[in-house]
Amino acid sequence: MSPPAIRNPFFHVGFIVPDLDAAMEEFQGALGIEWRAPIDAIVALRGPDGVMEASVYSVYSEGGPPAIELVESVPGTPLAGDGGVSFHHLGFWTDSLADSSRDLDVHGWPCQATVASTENDPRRFTLQQSPHGFYVELFDAATPRHADLLPKPSGERTDDEHH
Repeated sequence: MSPPAIRNPFFHVGFIVPDLDAAMEEFQGALGIEWRAPIDAIVALRGPDGVMEASVYSVYSEGGPPAIELVESVPGTPLAGDGGVSFHHLGFWTDSLADSSRDLDVHGWPCQATVASTENDPRRFTLQQSPHGFYVELFDAATPRHADLLPKPSGERTDDEHH
């Protein structure tokens, strides 16, 4: 069995935070990180009581890849966090979201959250939990919210490599 068709390098490191606005201020003040506009989305999340729709408030840093993603805690879901600022997931692009999600599921990394189509196929992203407890977030490379975070095709040089 082959691994899922994910693109390397990963494109972000995700953290769960209790308060998104406060965490953005803290990271900006301490590390000088600039932020894109925050995103508020309705996401179907699997929790202990089954599937629920929740409002998910998140933001990506400027620059990258890799970028930093901050996600405000959603209690009772896979996005609950531990009450403080905590590492949560690595984000990867994939050319085939449904196939990559199924491949990870077969390897024992089940899908815990997604935005699903009417046919129940995942769209835009999935959040897959490893047997070790951390998550991998797969994003559909064909529908990027931030296309500048897509990895460069192999052989293409970045501006930094031209120096």
